Amino acid sequence: MDEENINETFQELKKKFNIIKNEGFIKGIKQKSFGNSGLTFENLIGKDNDELQFADYKGVEIKVKSKNRSNYGYIALFSLVPSNCFGIELKKLRENYGYYDKDFPSVKVLTSSIFANICLKQKSNYFFKLYVKYCEKRLYLYIYDDKNNLVNKDIYWDFKDIIKTLKNKMFYLALVKYDTKIVNKIKYFNYTSINFYKFKGIDDFFNLLENGLIRVYICLGVYKSGNKIGLEHDHGICFEIKEYNLLKLYEKYEK
Repeated sequence: MDEENINETFQELKKKFNIIKNEGFIKGIKQKSFGNSGLTFENLIGKDNDELQFADYKGVEIKVKSKNRSNYGYIALFSLVPSNCFGIELKKLRENYGYYDKDFPSVKVLTSSIFANICLKQKSNYFFKLYVKYCEKRLYLYIYDDKNNLVNKDIYWDFKDIIKTLKNKMFYLALVKYDTKIVNKIKYFNYTSINFYKFKGIDDFFNLLENGLIRVYICLGVYKSGNKIGLEHDHGICFEIKEYNLLKLYEKYEK
């Protein structure tokens, strides 16, 4: 998308945002959903909920975050399963390196923050570490046992898959902040600010990943309520960055 078109999209989003902001507190549309605030904002701007590997709104990816949350908190950039790890392979990852859920002890779960600059111990007593291998153009997940033996080095993301996702989904970004109030157990959101950003470059992404400023977050959990209670729930595998590091990956767009 060229600069003229993206500038028009930013202005369009800004106008829609100002209308929403002036409405004050708005009732959330998905009260039981963790993404209630984001789904509500997307609904207000006329976007249908989806999980496609493309930007949310005319080439712009929208992230919604509470203004009361610390900027030390992580922002999810995009979800991407390993290039060789679908379906049954994710189940193997859960079963081989996960741990039993405290509420549903027959179900293994795996929640893990993984970095390239440090090898971290998991609750299952395995150790996880990322390796950026430029010669192979792959990002690997290495898994070690408690005796520092490498037990799995078969999980990887091809650079081409990461780069494709970045270009399709994350080149332009809108960060929306909001306040929350709860009335009779119902959440309401007041969207207070919006800022726009442009992706710096692929090299910046991999440098931040290699230095531990971007993490991979795995969340293979279990349904805690509802019709599927006690069943496995794959929330996904996400690349994330702390908000205070965002300007190392993006430049603020202020035209």
